[in-house]
Amino acid sequence: MPMLIPQDERELAIEILHAATALYTTTSVVDVLLDRIGWPDADGKLIDPSAGDGAFLVQALARLSTPKDDLVSLSRVHGWELHPGAVASGRERIVRHLQIKGWTLDVAQEGARRVIHEGDFLTDGPKEGCFRFIAGNPPFMRFGHLPEFFKSIYRQVLPDVARGDLLHAFLERCVQIMPEDGIIGCISSDRWLINETSANLRRCLGQKVGISHVARLDASTSFYQPKSRRRGSPPRIHPVEIVLQPSKCALQRLTDAPVSPDGVVGEVAETPVLGDIATVRIAPWLGPHGIFVLDADKATALPQAELVPAVDTDDVDPEKDQLGTPTRYAIRTRRDIEPSPEVQGHLRGELGRMPKRGQRSTWWMPPETITLSLNKPALLIPRIGKRIRPIRLPAGILPINHNLYIIEGSGSVSLDAIEDILRSSATHAWLERNAPRLENGYFDIRSGLIRRIPVTDHSQQIH
Repeated sequence: MPMLIPQDERELAIEILHAATALYTTTSVVDVLLDRIGWPDADGKLIDPSAGDGAFLVQALARLSTPKDDLVSLSRVHGWELHPGAVASGRERIVRHLQIKGWTLDVAQEGARRVIHEGDFLTDGPKEGCFRFIAGNPPFMRFGHLPEFFKSIYRQVLPDVARGDLLHAFLERCVQIMPEDGIIGCISSDRWLINETSANLRRCLGQKVGISHVARLDASTSFYQPKSRRRGSPPRIHPVEIVLQPSKCALQRLTDAPVSPDGVVGEVAETPVLGDIATVRIAPWLGPHGIFVLDADKATALPQAELVPAVDTDDVDPEKDQLGTPTRYAIRTRRDIEPSPEVQGHLRGELGRMPKRGQRSTWWMPPETITLSLNKPALLIPRIGKRIRPIRLPAGILPINHNLYIIEGSGSVSLDAIEDILRSSATHAWLERNAPRLENGYFDIRSGLIRRIPVTDHSQQIH
């Protein structure tokens, strides 16, 4: 049997990255986006920073006059692509397009080589604003999930605001190389527009560009997958098409504020918002079950004074949104007082199962300190749902595992009024416009999102 040629670290990293990010855009979506950026109605060159198999490049060339074997006629269109296999596929696609136009094979192959550059756009791409049009479907992948090879390289060249996700890095670099009369049209995940963790990126980009168009796309019809990517499941992305222009030309400023992709750009509620009338907190994560969180039968061996009833979403009746009888207890310790011998004995026997991220220097303390005030009724809201589900919590019950916890604020608004606001159709419509989307119609419901819910329509309840 022939010996397999071992891959070097760079080649292996490229293969891993390509397998995780290769998701190509259908022709119909490409054509609409090229229309939105006005290609090629104005002078200037176009670049696709992540060319893949050349979908954007071929459609961009199709709109130009490319006389037979005229290499100069291709000079307005360029693409960068890191993966050698994708480069080969893209060049083959361009060759086929040119041959249909009557080009000879040798010249068409040379033209394809000139159009698609094999290299890393983030490290080897253009550094100056020579591309008036930027169009493409940049890859998305959390920085922490990148192969170590790329992490070490990108840490040296990317600013802090661009290190959250590979998509952030491409957006930042595209904005940096865009000239004063430039325009960017891209297909991207919606998360950089919505997530609080992307606020600094939005603020940074907003120093130069604003939004001229943003709209959701259908993930099931907007992409196709190369042969090397597993088929049969929809892409785990909620895509949008977005057009960015210099701030003076854009329709909407881009700031650190979240941007709704659902037809409301830069939706900002007038005060009051829910954060003005209620206190919204995150329930603590206390580590794996059986250490600081015990089933009721296990808890009977420990002093009741050091326990508090604890609930999670599985304690809620999903049909009635009502809390059942708590079946677990949490051990509540204090940093300045050692727990009882019984609790110490239990913890010493179980703390070996605590993952590294949950270990504390004060060994008897849980990963996240219990700081919630439990002396009055509250609302529990599950972090993931198709709607906001406020669940009544009696006083003295501790929610756990990063669910949301809401109590009355310092004003006169009752918990009943707060619950009515959260259950209202107006709030649900706002949620659909502003919440990050997950799989199968679910939303990612976070504390910052809850605090921003407008309550203007409920003014009779808050005065």
